[in-house]
Amino acid sequence: MPDILSLRSLYGDICVTYATLSIIFFLLSRSEPFTFKGSHWKRIVFGVVAGMTALYLRSNRLVLVDDLSFSLEMLPMILVTFFGGWLSGLCSFIVSFVFNGMFTLNNLFIAIILGTLFLFRVWRRRKHRELYITIILIGAFRLALISSIHGIQVPWSELLVYQVISAGCMILCYHALNYKEIYMGKVFTIRVKAATDELTQINNRASLDYWLDQRQLQREACGLILLDIDNFKQVNDTFGHLAGDRVLTEVGRLLRHLTRSDDFAGRYGGEEFLVMTSTCDPGTLMAIAERIRKEVEDCAIILEDGRVLNVTVSLGVSLYLPGMIIRKSLKLADLSLYEAKRQGKNRVVASSILTLSTLGAKRDYPGM
Repeated sequence: MPDILSLRSLYGDICVTYATLSIIFFLLSRSEPFTFKGSHWKRIVFGVVAGMTALYLRSNRLVLVDDLSFSLEMLPMILVTFFGGWLSGLCSFIVSFVFNGMFTLNNLFIAIILGTLFLFRVWRRRKHRELYITIILIGAFRLALISSIHGIQVPWSELLVYQVISAGCMILCYHALNYKEIYMGKVFTIRVKAATDELTQINNRASLDYWLDQRQLQREACGLILLDIDNFKQVNDTFGHLAGDRVLTEVGRLLRHLTRSDDFAGRYGGEEFLVMTSTCDPGTLMAIAERIRKEVEDCAIILEDGRVLNVTVSLGVSLYLPGMIIRKSLKLADLSLYEAKRQGKNRVVASSILTLSTLGAKRDYPGM
C-alpha cells in the first residue's frame, strides 16, 4: 500500500488540516465572530492559510498519472469556502495554483469543484446537505477522471479506501468548525448582553465600572462627563413609565451617535449616564458636554400615542489624570452635576479640577 494510504500519514494530514483551520478560525474570531460577511482581510488570511495548508498536504499524495494525483489538499480549500465565502476559497486556490504547477489536470479538477461551490454560494445557506452533496460530487468527478485515463496502476480498492477516508476527514473538520462557529457566536452574544443595558442598548453599570477600573490600573488619562435627565420623575408621573423608557432609549441613542469610537458611553443608573472620553483637554471636554446638552434639548421624542416630548439634561464635567483616584474624579463630576441642577438645570458645570479652555475643541470636534 502506498505511503499516502498509511494510517500514520493520513492521520498526520487530518490532524494538520483540523488543527490549522481551527487555530486560525479561533484567532480570527477574537474580537468578533468570524463569518463570510466579516472583514475582507480576515477572509483573505483564512484563505491564504488554507492554501498553504493545501501545499503541505500535497506532499503526501497518491499519484495516478504524471499531472493527476489524489491528496487531501482540496479539503482546506473547500472548508474555507463554506465558512469564509468565495473570497477565502479564491485566495486558497490562488496560493495552491501559483505554487503547484499552475495549469495541470489536478488544478483544473480543483477549479471545477470550487467553481461549483461558488456558483451555488454554499456559504450563504450552509446546510449539512450541501457538504454531503459536495462529497458525492468530488467522488463522481474522481470516478469519471479515473475511468477516462488509461495506465493507472493503483488498485480500485485503494482508491475507494482513500476516498472514504478523505470524505471522513472533510465531515470531521466541517462539523468541528461549525461547532466552533456556533460556540463563538454564543460567547460574543453573552459578552454583549453582559455589558449592555437592555433598555438603552449602551454599556451598563457593570461595564462602566470595569472600564473605570481599567483606566485606573493602566493610568490612562480620560475625561468624565456625568449627565442626568432633568425632571425625569415628572415625566414618569405625567406620561407613564413607557414614556420614561422611551426617553431613556432616545438619550442612549443620542449618546451612541455623539461619542467617537475611542470614547465610552453607558447608563450609570436610573436616569444618569456617563461618558468617558479619550481626550482630557478641558476645552474639548466642555465642548463635548455642551454638544450633548444641545442635542438632547433639540431632540423631539415621539411617544407611542403620537405626543411629542422634549427633555433636557444637566451635566457635570471632570477629568482623571494618572496619579489621581478615578472614583474621586467621578465624585467631582457628580458634585458638578448637582451644582448644574441647583443653578437651574439644562446646563454644563465644570468641576474644580478643570481649568476652562476651549483650545483643541475645534481640532478634535471640527463640527462644533
